[in-house]
Amino acid sequence: MPYTGNPLPDVETKISQVVSIIAAYRHCSTAVPDRFSKFVPTLERQIGDIISKKEAVRFILPAFPFKAPAEGSKRKTLGPLPDKAEEIALQTLNGLTESITEIYDGGAKVVIVSDASVYGGKHSSCLSYDSDAFAYHQELQKLTASLGLRRLEFTRPGALAGIVPQEAQTLKKYSDFVIKTRNHLDHSMSHIPSVEDENRQATSRHYDTALPESNHPAALKNAILQRGKAYATLLESAALSAIRLSIHESNNHRAIALLPDASLRVVDASTIDMNEFEVVNNAAGHPWLLHAKCDLFNWPGIEVDFEPLFPNSMQVRPKQGHGPFKFEAVDIKRLGEIQQWPFGDILEVRENADINMNNVLTREAIPFHYDRVFKIVQDEKTGEWISTPPLSQIFRNRAASQSEGGATLFASSRNLLPLLGPETISLEELRSLKWKTFTEVNDAFGGHDLHLPFIAAHPETGADTFRIYEPWPESKCIAGSSKPTIVQVWKASDFIFNDNATTHHTRTAFTKGHREHWRVHVN
Repeated sequence: MPYTGNPLPDVETKISQVVSIIAAYRHCSTAVPDRFSKFVPTLERQIGDIISKKEAVRFILPAFPFKAPAEGSKRKTLGPLPDKAEEIALQTLNGLTESITEIYDGGAKVVIVSDASVYGGKHSSCLSYDSDAFAYHQELQKLTASLGLRRLEFTRPGALAGIVPQEAQTLKKYSDFVIKTRNHLDHSMSHIPSVEDENRQATSRHYDTALPESNHPAALKNAILQRGKAYATLLESAALSAIRLSIHESNNHRAIALLPDASLRVVDASTIDMNEFEVVNNAAGHPWLLHAKCDLFNWPGIEVDFEPLFPNSMQVRPKQGHGPFKFEAVDIKRLGEIQQWPFGDILEVRENADINMNNVLTREAIPFHYDRVFKIVQDEKTGEWISTPPLSQIFRNRAASQSEGGATLFASSRNLLPLLGPETISLEELRSLKWKTFTEVNDAFGGHDLHLPFIAAHPETGADTFRIYEPWPESKCIAGSSKPTIVQVWKASDFIFNDNATTHHTRTAFTKGHREHWRVHVN
């Protein structure tokens, strides 16, 4: 039964928190009206029922059928197998569940219904679709396992209907299961969709251009529409308590491009000028993403790969068969002026009771912050105390904690600012506000009230950046959400070069082992 009682205040709070997380993960587009508020009352009732029963929040997502096939000599994707687009989509879904699990003990999971069997069998090309779909799904599950995304589960329409086993290990078995599933959808669950149905009309318009050529296009379209309606009915009946999701922009019809400013963009691969981009393969030799040809990614004399990490950083590592490369041979001072501290150029970030720097040199968790917010100078004319943060910092790991914890979390303004909106605060309103912070005098900084803007221009690019020093320990900062945050689990000798003007970072607590970083601030 739907949840109809009056929830206790703590349940009400959890409902609000879960809805807010779902809202943050929804797809927002200027081309599509945002109708989320229309569904909030239904969503609140559904989540209230789940939480009152202390069950897991369960999502169901019909998606990931196969990559869109080539249209003549053109292809919107890089190939028939999963690539960077799937990696980002899967990590986003897992991030949604992790964010909910952080605030709700019942946890969350996403059940992905790989629905390739719904879209074939009505056309002569279906056999090649089935072969591609089987290979695609096998690789998709391998990718999910390699990424450690434990809150994602996979099933198929036939398994939902209870007419075939969960998995097929061979193409022959898969084809047999697909035939049974299609017969079930076409006959056991068949019914004619209403012509007046809004979703049916929108899907019909899409199929006018998306379906392959046929001698009987109207009959083909109607048959697929009818099967699609039967499939929707199956999803509703098989997952009564699950929250239905859809995915945009579709990983099955697009590719990921790494641009010269190191940002990622969803693109139609058939429209890309290959004089300006190149295709980068993964370790298995499969096309993985498009990579801009530019100076940023051209390191003469050093053979390295550039792998964008979800959601906000880049890993640079030696190409297979090359390296290791040593930074001792690099004049780091060429990056800029090193900012001095009372302890010198380098701060050894490790447990040290002899130096008072708040909780920096402890095993404790620390708040989200950007470095040197409390390193100040006094304006000679106004007498105002001015914060002087460095443009960037370099971390070198000397020893990684041997226990759980001790990770560093980074959140970028590129990911944070798009989260602002009706449920939080607009960018323009935030631009007009300031925040106040203070810390007691210690061996390196502190002792003055600071009033700083939430939004500041990046000193090099001029782009908007979000600035805050998280109140501690009373608050949970927006940067702590899984959506804008990457977790760096350290290995000895790791280097991180971080844009301190764009990002915030923090540390999780740890209890065992020696953890030590050397940190340098550079302008």
